[in-house]
Amino acid sequence: MARFVPSISCLTLLSVGLFIAANPAKIWAHSEHKQDALQVKLPKVVAQINGVDIRSDTISRELKKAAQRYKKRGMPLDADQEKSAAKKLIEDEIGRTLLVLKAKDSGINITEKRIDEQLKEVKAKFQSDAVFEHKLADRGMTLSQYKTELATDLYIDEIIKKEIATKINVRENEARDYFEKNKNEFKSAEKVRASIILLKFDPSQGKAGEQKALKKFESILDQVHNGADFAAMAKKFSQDSLASKGGDLGFFARKHMLSAFSERAFKMKVGEVSDIFRTGHGFHVLKVTDKKSAGTSPFAAEKEKIKTLLTKKKISQATRDYIAVLKKQAKIKTYF
Repeated sequence: MARFVPSISCLTLLSVGLFIAANPAKIWAHSEHKQDALQVKLPKVVAQINGVDIRSDTISRELKKAAQRYKKRGMPLDADQEKSAAKKLIEDEIGRTLLVLKAKDSGINITEKRIDEQLKEVKAKFQSDAVFEHKLADRGMTLSQYKTELATDLYIDEIIKKEIATKINVRENEARDYFEKNKNEFKSAEKVRASIILLKFDPSQGKAGEQKALKKFESILDQVHNGADFAAMAKKFSQDSLASKGGDLGFFARKHMLSAFSERAFKMKVGEVSDIFRTGHGFHVLKVTDKKSAGTSPFAAEKEKIKTLLTKKKISQATRDYIAVLKKQAKIKTYF
């Protein structure tokens, strides 16, 4: 959702407004019905840029949100910390406002139609308009305020693309240098792919229930050993949620799987079927279907991801530099 991430650091993304709008659940994840009162008192106008006022409404809303987050972590902000946070938010808002003014001066025009289209995309992420409106109210915003902030993000998005992103280039030697210096990021552990069959039993039936399930499993295992397709048998008999997929667990690293499975799977060969073993869920049989050795992903496979990462970093730094220049050219007054 637009404007719920106030820091200029959010400009590391090429499409600030669109990214936020595409992730409303993430932005709204910590919304509250009740917000504590702030310890600091902000004037109605906290700053002025080339005659354009920055009002305290947005700053207060973001400051309350930050204060709530720290309070939940058991680290409530004192008055001095709130004051410092408010000053940072104001500086961020000055930067955002400068970008919007520059966008408008550059001939960029965000139409009402485009704002409505973006709003429609945001609403589509929610179960209903009523849920969207409820979340909006939780944030202390009206629909009109939200649309204004959405327009702000769209202006920022366009000016970054026009003035900054088009000038950013990541050369292949830069990407390779990053790869060589950060190889640990591209290492992968040994992985195994396996499939399972599960048969449950009723503990209330005691040993008789266990023996009944075990006898059935022995019959299934005999069929597998005599050539029956493991996946087909899993679909037919397994009582696990993966039965419809032939019991396929997919690839997993040793530490990402229950030890009862991983200890067996990593010792087995591809195509090997385990003996019947028991866990708290019931009786199991495991078949290893594939293996991947540990190693480092080659540069060729990671090159585009690295270029995207470095592009975002460059855009972030270039945006900060761009704002710094705009600040020197602007008439800025702060009142807090």
